[in-house]
Amino acid sequence: MSVDWYRADGRPATADEAQRLLLDTDARLLAQDVVRVGPVVVVVSTWFTVTDLGLAANGRPLLWQTLVSDLSMHADVGRYTTREQAERGHREAVALITERLRDLVARAAADGAADGPADGG
Repeated sequence: MSVDWYRADGRPATADEAQRLLLDTDARLLAQDVVRVGPVVVVVSTWFTVTDLGLAANGRPLLWQTLVSDLSMHADVGRYTTREQAERGHREAVALITERLRDLVARAAADGAADGPADGG
């Protein structure tokens, strides 16, 4: 028999427990960071999902998810079996996104400077 619902510690939850967990979005939000680099704003959020997102290599349910979003997209960047893995994954995602955004903004600024003034100077 497959278990459909889980508690944050990975133990099975009843349907009633799952309903309470799903409705309590504040409790399910593990971490959320707003990354601002120049004009770009991206939100990195890590959530307890209550449902299994698929089995990990060790056969344990994936119950935590890190998402990156801006005004135009949402991307799943990590899934984890434990809260500790999710906390570490969230920190790593924030660091990676911040670094990539800084590189993109710096490259765009350099490209703009290389193009010179629009009126030819």
